[in-house]
Amino acid sequence: MVEFQFLQSFLVALALGALIGLEREYARYKKRGHDYAGIRTFPLIALFGALSAYFGEIISSWVLIVGVVLIGGLIIISYFLMLEKSRLYHGATSEVAGFITFFVGVLCYYQEFTFAAFISIVMTLILYARSMLHKFAEHMKKKELTDTLKFAVIAFVILPFLPDTYYGQYEIFNPYLTWLMVVFVSAISFAGYIAMRWLSEKGLTVAGILGGVVSSTAVTTGFAYRSKKERGIYRILALGVILANGIMLIKLLFIVFFLNQKLYINLILPILLLVLITTVFSYLLWKKTRNVQGSVYLDSPFTLWPAVRFALIFAVMIAVVKVANVYFSYQGVYLVSFLSGLMNIDPITISLSQLANDGLMVETARNGLLIAVLTNMGLKGGLAYWLGGKQFGKIVLWFFGALIAVGGLMIWLL
Repeated sequence: MVEFQFLQSFLVALALGALIGLEREYARYKKRGHDYAGIRTFPLIALFGALSAYFGEIISSWVLIVGVVLIGGLIIISYFLMLEKSRLYHGATSEVAGFITFFVGVLCYYQEFTFAAFISIVMTLILYARSMLHKFAEHMKKKELTDTLKFAVIAFVILPFLPDTYYGQYEIFNPYLTWLMVVFVSAISFAGYIAMRWLSEKGLTVAGILGGVVSSTAVTTGFAYRSKKERGIYRILALGVILANGIMLIKLLFIVFFLNQKLYINLILPILLLVLITTVFSYLLWKKTRNVQGSVYLDSPFTLWPAVRFALIFAVMIAVVKVANVYFSYQGVYLVSFLSGLMNIDPITISLSQLANDGLMVETARNGLLIAVLTNMGLKGGLAYWLGGKQFGKIVLWFFGALIAVGGLMIWLL
């Protein structure tokens, strides 16, 4: 009797192949692809991969090698037949997807379901996002491409060669950890920037939300200047600033979650309360606004000098917080958090998350982060009031003042 675990490998291979084939069938229906393969062929390719791996194991490894050669040959022949039929060059995306699908089937046979599913889903997303990817590449600026290549260098060339060792009397400097945090924060900013490039024309509220991932302070400053020139849309501009700040809070939780789960659990209640207040007020303000189109203008989020500057700030922040904790206990940590909130909360967020893993009390790290957040809100409220129009400034300053009062109460109660 055939065991279910054995059949499971082939069933999962068929399912993942069907997922890829479904997208190809949809693309062909929408005239975005050609007749190479669809909902039936891709599951069969995945099944062929699983069977090749199976017979390669019970008979000879040469069976799997022959399977790879056969599927490669069939795909190449199919490509040239389709090229001759259409007389037009149509690319080889579907053919390459078919070849990868074969190896998805092989992975499924060896019970590597997670890896196989990851490859299948990523491949399906890439295939589905064809028009968006082409459009994005078409409108990409030279500076953006240059910055993307620089990011690839710092993430995949520089980082692997840095020593993962602590230096100094209090182990205050780790080159690998410092640069890893630069890569981590830059990656988040890049994701927000790309999303903003795709969706910013949907309206100022969306621009504020996406801009909050890159820099909520930049959104505040840009919208403040704009509120003086376009006074009729001061409410929607204020809404964009408030939403950007809310996204900043969610981004902070996201960073802490990946760096320190214990600190995340202690921080989630006060931060989610601030997010909830932001959501309710944003909805009430949104009801009073019109559907105004517009965008927020931000530069590409990565250039080499700002990355180096962030690394220096992060390294100094780690050192200062550790020394302050040794000589001044929690009061020193709170002072550093306050000063950090006047500049950028990302370094202090990462610093306290790391230090809470290395001996710093979780309660001290939590309160330090809340102090930095509230200080940063006070800074943005002041910028909105002094740089923006009168009505815009009042809304933002009043709202941030209310959040600061609630946050301060949470620090006192917790």
